[in-house]
Amino acid sequence: MPELPEVETIAKQLNANLAGKEIVGLNVRNASSFAGKKEDIIGQKITSIARRAKVLIISLTNSRYLLFHLKMTGQLIYIDHAKRIAGGHADHDWHAELPNSHTRIIFDFGDEQKLYFNDLRKFGWAKVMTKPEMDDYLDKYGPEPLPKIDIEGLKARALRMKNSAIKKFLMDQSVISGIGNIYADETLFASRIHPKRLVGSITDKEWTEIAKNAEKILTLAVAKGGTTDSDYVNAYGQKGGMQDYLAVYHKVGEPCPNSCGGTIERTVVGGRGTHFCPRCQKENG
Repeated sequence: MPELPEVETIAKQLNANLAGKEIVGLNVRNASSFAGKKEDIIGQKITSIARRAKVLIISLTNSRYLLFHLKMTGQLIYIDHAKRIAGGHADHDWHAELPNSHTRIIFDFGDEQKLYFNDLRKFGWAKVMTKPEMDDYLDKYGPEPLPKIDIEGLKARALRMKNSAIKKFLMDQSVISGIGNIYADETLFASRIHPKRLVGSITDKEWTEIAKNAEKILTLAVAKGGTTDSDYVNAYGQKGGMQDYLAVYHKVGEPCPNSCGGTIERTVVGGRGTHFCPRCQKENG
C-alpha cells in the first residue's frame, strides 16, 4: 500500500495536470468503488489535489471533495490525448488498453482527456463528501509526521497502547498518519529498536530518536518520489527512487549496513513482514 511519500508524490503530480479541469462525465463501472452523487461531480472543476495521511483529496468548485484511497492495488491513470500518466500501482494497466476489466471508475474531462481508476482487488475507493463529512472522516487519522513530529503527543498516545509492539504502534494511522510497513521498518532500524519491543519499554531518549529518524527518512522519501517496492509508480509512470536508500526493507540475508556483523532477518509483526538486524535491534532492548 502506498505510504505518505508515495501518496504525496501522486497528489503533487496529479495536481499539476488536473487542477482547473472540468469533469464533464462520470462512468461508475463498479458500484462498490464509488460512493456519492454523480450530480455533485459532473460539471464541476478541480481546484486542487492534496494529501492527508494516505488519502488523496480532490477539491471541487462546488465545495465538495472527492477522496481516493488506493489501498492495495488502486491506480489512477490520466490520459490526455496520446499522453498517459499514472499514479499508484502500475501492474500491467500502465500499458494496457483502457478501459479494461480492472477499470472501476472513469472521469471524463472532454477533448480526449480521461482519468481512470483501476483496482485489481477492488479494495480502493472514491467517495464524494461535504466539508463536514470529510473533516469527520479525516479526524480518525493521527497527526502528520512532517515537517515535525510532536514527541510529547506521541508519548501521550503511547500510554494508551503500552502493551503494543512498537512497529504496530507506528503503523497505527490514529497515532501517526502515513507511516506504513516500509518506513516503520526503516525508522526502527535507524533508531536501533527491535520492532517487537513493547511501547511501554521505550525510553524518552528512544522516542526522540524515533521522531528524528522518521522525519529524516520520510523527508528523503518525499524528495526521492517514494519507494517502488514492486509495482508503485508516480504520476508520470516512473519508479520512485527511495528504494536505493532503504537499509533493511526487503534486504533479508544481506549484511547489516551498520557493519555490526549481523545479517538482516525477517519476522512478522501485526501480520506484516518486518525487516531488522538482530544485533543492532535487540528484542530485550
